[in-house]
Amino acid sequence: MSDVIIGYLCCVVSVLGFGSNYIPVKRVDVRDGVFFSFCLTLGVLLTGLVQWAAFGFYKFEPFAMLGGAIWAVGNACVPFIIQRCGLGQGQLVWSVTNMATGWATGTFGLFGKEKDSVQYFTLNVIGVCVSVLSLVPFTFMKEEDPRDVKPEPTSGNLGAGLNDGSGQGGGDLGAAEEGQRAVPNTSVSSGGFIAGFVVALIAGVFMGSNFDPPTYLQQIGPPKHSGDSMDYVISHFCGIVAATAVYLGIYVVSKGQDAFLGKEVIGPGLIAGIGWGIAQIGWFKANTVLSYVIAFPIIVATPGVLAAIWGIILFGENKGRRNLILLSCVIGLQIVGVSLIAVSKGNGGK
Repeated sequence: MSDVIIGYLCCVVSVLGFGSNYIPVKRVDVRDGVFFSFCLTLGVLLTGLVQWAAFGFYKFEPFAMLGGAIWAVGNACVPFIIQRCGLGQGQLVWSVTNMATGWATGTFGLFGKEKDSVQYFTLNVIGVCVSVLSLVPFTFMKEEDPRDVKPEPTSGNLGAGLNDGSGQGGGDLGAAEEGQRAVPNTSVSSGGFIAGFVVALIAGVFMGSNFDPPTYLQQIGPPKHSGDSMDYVISHFCGIVAATAVYLGIYVVSKGQDAFLGKEVIGPGLIAGIGWGIAQIGWFKANTVLSYVIAFPIIVATPGVLAAIWGIILFGENKGRRNLILLSCVIGLQIVGVSLIAVSKGNGGK
């Protein structure tokens, strides 16, 4: 029972981290977001180094870097998706496939993952479906009529709608927010939308698969590999930084003098990365203690609510009766979904 409590506490840490880590960058113009993402990954690496030292400089596992690189590839697709699908619809798609991929990996034993089990499987499935439905109202949230709102000095909004956190979850390192700043609100062709939709599906699969390489090594266990998920954090984080650095290099070469490398995003990026890194560490632990089928639905779906609430409290966003009703619907659905998922574990879940 104590392990289960630790697992749910780790879920809380992840939700708090993924739902709050972009607050420091709220008023910063990150332009196209590529350099900001790199700065953010440096914050992730700093967090990983602290964790590595605190856990006794455990063995570095190069294969586990693949998980971080897989996640970074999915994250790099986000601006393309937003340009063609829009922020709300695009993130809804990749969040759902992220959640579904992680859940299905644990449920059916995909990609070398051992099957997870819960005592009440039907409740788990219903809870996951409700969690997916809870993401939908985010796509209908919109800013108030600009005629009724004073213009703000920033060039974008880091807290509107679904981009407020589910990235997290699982997600993305601020690329949704970055894309929103960089991409004007223009219509796209049906072909462009389909391309964005397909890429969003693929990106979600990548994001939902990022734990598989370290989990595979963990399952092999001693004597070759550690059986503790905490012994793969630094390797995973190095994979994220390495892949993002390659992406940044390609970006700088292709853009030349037009590449944005503003020093004003370095500090906020590092702070946001530290918050993301702490949340991801909590997710590592929650996966082990609770299993994928419990941790993924909770951690992918829930941070968006917290980020939306921060947007209302700190930045005056998403106000208005319509938005508050939609947010209330999201909260209600997530309470039901998370409760069903938690109960489904019972005493027989693995």
